Amino acid sequence: MFLMPKFVTLKVSEGAAYGAALQALWCWRLQQGEKISIVEITDEFVEINKSETAAPNKENVEIYRELQTLQDEASKALR
Repeated sequence: MFLMPKFVTLKVSEGAAYGAALQALWCWRLQQGEKISIVEITDEFVEINKSETAAPNKENVEIYRELQTLQDEASKALR
């Protein structure tokens, strides 16, 4: 059975920078000899903004695929 994923946002305004900082923290802690997983880091520091959770509409799957194709092509062209 295929489950439609939900999409969430974080309770921080700079998600990409926050993610990079969490990865840096994870690497630093590993370098200090700590046996820790990235999941442990994210469980401790990441909060989801539940008011901005969204689920895709199953009836629009074909439209989503078309839009994803456009996004992929634009991204590839820009690289």
